[in-house]
Amino acid sequence: MNISMQYHFAEAYEPFYFSFLAVCLIIAIQVYRRVQSNLGRESVTGAFKLIIRVYFIYIITDFLWVFVSFYTDSLILVVVLEYIESGILALFTFCWFRFAEFYIDGFRMQNIRTWIWYSIPYLVTVVVTAWYVLNVTGIMGEARVSSALYVINSIADCFYLGFAFFHTLYKLAQEKYRIRRQRYLVILECIVYPAVGAVISFFISYVPYIILGILPSIIKVLIDMQNANIYTDALTRINNRYRVDEYLEHNWEHCSEERPLWIYLIDINQFKKINDRFGHMEGDRALVAIADALKKIAYEGLVIGRFGGDEFILVDPQDHDPEALTRELRSYLKEISEERRFAFPLTVSVGYASCTDPREQIIDVKKRADEVLYQDKKVQNAGVIE
Repeated sequence: MNISMQYHFAEAYEPFYFSFLAVCLIIAIQVYRRVQSNLGRESVTGAFKLIIRVYFIYIITDFLWVFVSFYTDSLILVVVLEYIESGILALFTFCWFRFAEFYIDGFRMQNIRTWIWYSIPYLVTVVVTAWYVLNVTGIMGEARVSSALYVINSIADCFYLGFAFFHTLYKLAQEKYRIRRQRYLVILECIVYPAVGAVISFFISYVPYIILGILPSIIKVLIDMQNANIYTDALTRINNRYRVDEYLEHNWEHCSEERPLWIYLIDINQFKKINDRFGHMEGDRALVAIADALKKIAYEGLVIGRFGGDEFILVDPQDHDPEALTRELRSYLKEISEERRFAFPLTVSVGYASCTDPREQIIDVKKRADEVLYQDKKVQNAGVIE
């Protein structure tokens, strides 16, 4: 009876393993198709897509390993594929480390020197993997290298996942804003899943627990990126009103005489005439231009957003000179307008007010800023569209 059960289990193992990998691959493909450029910064979405591509390669290599294990007697090919998988896993952990740094705004990975230094552990695994494969297949030398070389690739895995985990933990401890703290917690959670899968695989080697551990991490990141998109204005790709209001609510209590909190309201002059005469597509281009100008003056700590319609908002907790900030905004807007060759004068009116007492209501400060905006509109010589 027991022998019969073992026989049937052995027969079922192969289709089970193939089916398991196929399901993971299908889900990963669906996740990849949902990763769009508007989910976040280009660096983040690009790094996330690279992770999924490497995951595809890892699954396909595992497919080959299972096929070779069941349908051939080539032990050397099985061993080669196993070690190649370990090299691909090292690449995956490197890509995950890179993605995590982009996601938490950690190191400037665009810096070539930083990129080279943190690529070294992975480059070592490439060399070791190539040497191992060439040696085992007899292309380079006849001596069989020790399987202890697996440890080298495992060290790279531990380095990248461990570094990403503890660096994220460090950033989390320093972060005051709830939204960003939530983002860091997502990264920590997603590092744990594949790490747990790797640990389990040491004890149960006949189930692809690493592949299983990676899958929920990919799905979790996609969900978080989609949730973050809720806070983003679809057209201008800056914060929407909900996100800015949430920021104000969470930071209002910190304003004081020494640290005033400024609220700026920015409105496009004669926006209705732009839409009526030049069409809504040009109106949309004008809105994007304003957002791009705001991005240029959004120093560290400043929060910008689309308040609704043709109105934008800027929150400054660092007490910059309002007149200087307004002049800078108009200067950048003029440059952008000339570059994009608008057929109409694109100008803005700006109103601002500060809060030095957290007991004052947010709506009251916005009203004061709106009154200044109205006065600025009256005196603005924004040009007339005939």
